[in-house]
Amino acid sequence: MTLEALRCLCAIIETRSFRAAAERLHRSQPAISQQLKSLEREVGHSLVERKTGRPTPVGELIYAQGTEILQSVESLSHEVADFASVANRELRVGTSDTTALYVLPPLVHEFSSRMPETRVVLVNRNSGAIVEQVLDGTLDLGIVTLPTEMADLEEVALFRQRFVVVVPRSHPLATKRRLSLEALAGEHFVLLEEATRTGAMLRRFFAEYHFTPQVVVDSGSFEVIKRFVSEGVGISLLPEMVVRPDDPVQSIPMTGLPEVTLGAIWRRGAYQSKAQRAFVTMLQERAAGR
Repeated sequence: MTLEALRCLCAIIETRSFRAAAERLHRSQPAISQQLKSLEREVGHSLVERKTGRPTPVGELIYAQGTEILQSVESLSHEVADFASVANRELRVGTSDTTALYVLPPLVHEFSSRMPETRVVLVNRNSGAIVEQVLDGTLDLGIVTLPTEMADLEEVALFRQRFVVVVPRSHPLATKRRLSLEALAGEHFVLLEEATRTGAMLRRFFAEYHFTPQVVVDSGSFEVIKRFVSEGVGISLLPEMVVRPDDPVQSIPMTGLPEVTLGAIWRRGAYQSKAQRAFVTMLQERAAGR
């Protein structure tokens, strides 16, 4: 029973597809099929239903233990690499555009000074995609909206983002020191798209207060939303941290707006390299204001 065969079996079961498993492992589809057949001959049982990609009872048994074996091997490999003075190490971090823009630049600069032998590779995705890539080992670390509610992940809370109302500087509401939700009735809204966790949270907030916003534009980018607001297309609700003093928009506090918690995640039980531990510590220090 080889590690390669276990990798192929686990990839098939997790993706429910021979083709997707081949893409994940950068193998040809016939090579994936051959590894599975070889493993089935060795154990004397069928392991995967060919039409659905679902495991048979024996396949489920091997998968459950196989994932632990593969994680242990990967952790050992990373731990051994930590002892080697090898240049061009990588720390793969998944994050949103917002965190990459407003949180990470000074932190990555400091990290590069402390650990110049490690290159930070930033992958910009939404929280759901980052969670999946941390789980499958594509990413070492993720910075996402919490909670993930995933038993296979460790998570640590870092930043709380308060929301504010954002309007054009010339808008009649721009002179208000504080707003109520009723004051926004009849306004056009430019909102974060519902497919994101934060966008979905805003919709739940509106539904809780029986408020139906007149949404004219949905966007996945806070920067795009600010530009549309500055052009007078509509108003928005944005995390306070993304509105800078030089932006051509006005932010206004409003009682009762939701908050979002950002945190770091990594696979439970996976080995944490020195670089990963240092990066998480620096995130915690920055979150604490030190």
